[in-house]
Amino acid sequence: MAKLIHTDNELSAKDKSIKKVFGNEQSNIVNIQLKAGEGIPEHDSKNPIFIIVRSGTVKFVCPDEEYHLKDSDILYMEAEELHSVEAVTDTDFLVVFLK
Repeated sequence: MAKLIHTDNELSAKDKSIKKVFGNEQSNIVNIQLKAGEGIPEHDSKNPIFIIVRSGTVKFVCPDEEYHLKDSDILYMEAEELHSVEAVTDTDFLVVFLK
């Protein structure tokens, strides 16, 4: 069954917003919004993930490579791949956690 998911712009009220917007047996989707200069310390995911940039520019730093993602870019990461995140500009992206 189809489901419309609406996400609000949270950056007018705060510098960082991390919200789960969907979840079922196959996946979870988290909307992350960061003001320029904000970030997320190094971490990993127990599941593979897709990062889908909706607006802005964001840097994903992995041990062996750095990725500068912009509007409409998609990055795939394997499970347990260490990375940190830094917003180059105000940014809005989705993280799709596969189960």
